[in-house]
Amino acid sequence: MSTTQDYYFTIQLFNKDIEELNLWMTHLENLTTEINQLAVIEKQLLKNIDINYNLLAFRRKNTLFMASIFRQEQRLLKEKEYGHETYSLKWNREHDLHRSLFTQHLKEFRALQSTVYKKLFLLERR
Repeated sequence: MSTTQDYYFTIQLFNKDIEELNLWMTHLENLTTEINQLAVIEKQLLKNIDINYNLLAFRRKNTLFMASIFRQEQRLLKEKEYGHETYSLKWNREHDLHRSLFTQHLKEFRALQSTVYKKLFLLERR
């Protein structure tokens, strides 16, 4: 492959990863909104200190994870714009690690969400 083709493919791969990071950021912002809504449910209906604590802890974790994704996006943008390196296995592994962390983060949220809904269901049955 020529240098021009390497550059073109590198830019395309960085763009793909950046777009995926942006999608994750949007999803994490939506999670924050949903966490806030669940906090209102907890405060007004459930009044369960453990759930309140878990929601606050997860909101903090979500914010930190959003910051981590944002930093990664900035690194990719900087490398795409000013870097002299081609997209390599190192970048791919790093992105796969972030994807894995994102997936795990979503699973943790779904478990927390399920706990809130189960408690709400039990409250309704009384």
